[in-house]
Amino acid sequence: MTLLRPCAALAAAATLLMAAACGGGGSTSSSGGCSKTYKVGLVTDVGKLSDKSFNANSWQGVQDAAADKSLCIQARALESSRSDDYAKNLALFGTQGYNLIIAVGFDLQSAAQAYAEQNPKVKIAMVDAVADKPLANVLGLVFREDQAGYLAGAVAGLYTKSGIIAGVYGLDIPPVHKYRVGYENGAKAVNKDLKPPLGVYQPACNCPNDFNDPAWGKARAVEFIGRGADVVFGAGGSTGNGALLAASQANVACVGVDVDQYFSYPDVDSCLLTSAEKHLSVAVKDAVVSAAKGQWKSGVRTFTAADNGVGVAPYHNFDSKLTADQKAKIDAIAKGLKDGSIKTGAEGS
Repeated sequence: MTLLRPCAALAAAATLLMAAACGGGGSTSSSGGCSKTYKVGLVTDVGKLSDKSFNANSWQGVQDAAADKSLCIQARALESSRSDDYAKNLALFGTQGYNLIIAVGFDLQSAAQAYAEQNPKVKIAMVDAVADKPLANVLGLVFREDQAGYLAGAVAGLYTKSGIIAGVYGLDIPPVHKYRVGYENGAKAVNKDLKPPLGVYQPACNCPNDFNDPAWGKARAVEFIGRGADVVFGAGGSTGNGALLAASQANVACVGVDVDQYFSYPDVDSCLLTSAEKHLSVAVKDAVVSAAKGQWKSGVRTFTAADNGVGVAPYHNFDSKLTADQKAKIDAIAKGLKDGSIKTGAEGS
């Protein structure tokens, strides 16, 4: 993929919208000798591409699709600084003739659906959200975060020495809520001596700090570690990353989110016991490729443990610190989640 200089007009408009285009916030894929390009735009939530997890991995899916030069994909990302930017950034892509827009995050649902209804010729893929009525130009990409959280919680519950685990979460929205419920229930299922898990959601503020307040996340994790937690789950973009950093500095274990943060956030690789994963890049790439090939299917696609759409990352530096019996229990839980014999307790969320 070749990175090109951002279009001056688009970059200037993005600045007015408090969003960063291309340089630092996105890129445009060269279409080579193609006579016609398929234009794909991605709008982040306020966590931005620097979150080392959710937005970054979704953008990676677009880039992976654009790497196939036969598809003639031209791609660009716009970052949102606050929720007011969502509709503006979607509209900006529309005025530039984009064929498909990836709306990343549950918080974009309302703006993305409104835009889709007003612009039926533009396809919209919502990540972590679905339209509240059937629309031929909308595809919802959703995940069983509770299953990934349950597996990560089982790892934490088996590993903890203090019997106290904690979680620092982003906004209390359905995907984050499912992570928390799964994590806490998974830990309780494998450790009957576990003390009540510690956890906190980030307060909503409709400001740049939504999902993007590592200082707040770090402070909450420091509090939980002071209360005896020896495993900290950071599930909330850059806010959660602050919790991971606190765990690393305190030399306690941590659990990453969305992607294998051992690779995406190497500053905290020493504390990463595992990461609760949802395979965002795979889901987004599939949606982009299907659309570019003229094989678009609207509706909802749910990624689960059964199709390897969610799971946990390797144990990396902690592999030798988990016993063979503990690993076998985690493998058995993974199998139970896949075949449906194990429930997370968040099925109705």
